[in-house]
Amino acid sequence: MGIKTFAMKQVTKLVVEVVKNSSEDNLARLFSILSKFTKEPTKSAMKKFEKMAKERDPMIVAWKRIFQRANPRVVDRIINNLIINEFVVGEPKRQALADEYETVLPKLVVISPTYACNLRCVGCYAGLYGNKYQLTKEEVEKVIKEANDLGIYFFIITGGEPFFWKPLFDILEEFQDSYFLIYTNGTLIDEKAAKKLGELGNATPAISIEGWKEDTDWRRGNGVYEKIHRAWENLTREGVIYGASITATKANHETLLDDKFWDYLADHGVSYAWIFQYMPVGINPTMDLVPTPEQRLERFRKAEELRTGGKFAFVADFWNHGFLTNGCLAGGAKYLHINAKGYVEPCVFQHFAVDSIREKSLIEILKSPFFEAWKKMIPYSDNLLRPCPIIDNPKVLRAMVRAFNAKPTHDGAEKIITDFAPALDELSENWKKLADKVWYEEGLSEKYPTKRGVYNYEARKRRYAQAEEKLALDKKA
Repeated sequence: MGIKTFAMKQVTKLVVEVVKNSSEDNLARLFSILSKFTKEPTKSAMKKFEKMAKERDPMIVAWKRIFQRANPRVVDRIINNLIINEFVVGEPKRQALADEYETVLPKLVVISPTYACNLRCVGCYAGLYGNKYQLTKEEVEKVIKEANDLGIYFFIITGGEPFFWKPLFDILEEFQDSYFLIYTNGTLIDEKAAKKLGELGNATPAISIEGWKEDTDWRRGNGVYEKIHRAWENLTREGVIYGASITATKANHETLLDDKFWDYLADHGVSYAWIFQYMPVGINPTMDLVPTPEQRLERFRKAEELRTGGKFAFVADFWNHGFLTNGCLAGGAKYLHINAKGYVEPCVFQHFAVDSIREKSLIEILKSPFFEAWKKMIPYSDNLLRPCPIIDNPKVLRAMVRAFNAKPTHDGAEKIITDFAPALDELSENWKKLADKVWYEEGLSEKYPTKRGVYNYEARKRRYAQAEEKLALDKKA
């Protein structure tokens, strides 16, 4: 029996053990075995997780706690799809195909199959696309199959309201070897929908909530807060792991600093949280809701406290945690966004596109000059607390739109680079003053050194060759 075959048999046994008993020791053993037949960077990640499990890291302890209360099918799909398929199977496959296609491939794909929604939230980034646009089931199947062929098994489904899209459960059932994170307002997750999610096990809903009742109902509509509670109850009953999606605005800033709010989420079974800073795009875009630089810094401090505190499996603030991902994730570096019209956008907040999945394959779009240029430029700043090309480095987005003649994907999308340009320039300059002080004076620049050329295929190829050469020399020595 080969080493890898033996290792996989051990992995299969351990998956069963983890599902039965999600102890730190079992998790450490699982990560240890997985690291034995993976390549970098996954090998290092698995070894890091093994070390965290052995040391009872708060994040691992949180996952253990979550696994122990979850439906066994849900735990099984997380381990097999999100860990083994995505990291162990997918990463080496992506690396091999990156060499074949001579391009860097992302880890995930974001799909908005519809922009139809039963709510009309203040400042929704997708609200102006129009409810008449949606992808067909066949188009979504085609994208997921093409992504799977590239070694991509993780998908984010957003909208609009994904549960408004009728083929959603058919897609989850068809692609049982992939994992799906669904951004949803939660109002359509009734007992039947929650039961189906528990039976399938390969999807986790991240339910939008803005804070307390007054915060949530102000932005999302009267009665939404109570409907979110019912969704939580339905999901908890079926053992489905779920999270929170929170838009940070000037209006709910104080709530997001309040420990009582985060305790409330944890007490109601929320396992993880994504924090998105409000962006002046979509319905009635305005700078009035954009957090001030001072508020953003306060939110950064709180998000860091939550990220490392063990209350949740993880907390990520997309604009404040760029140092954990070497800058922006978008533009095909780690992900791209396919909207309900079929256009492929760099991210869900950049409503400009050059290509469509209705005209080109996924790999053709990833290799296009537009996306290659995005990947080569990341990070846009040496300060990784300034990762965004919209609010931190706004001249980057304007230059890219001009250089590639990228078209607005809905009426009014161009305002982000025209009407709001002066305000965004001022915002970025004021944030730079605070961010530079934190980045350089508090030691983050040394702890998280900025890496150039990470998503540039030629630079990455040279870096890998140098690493292999050093490894060979070390072995000889």
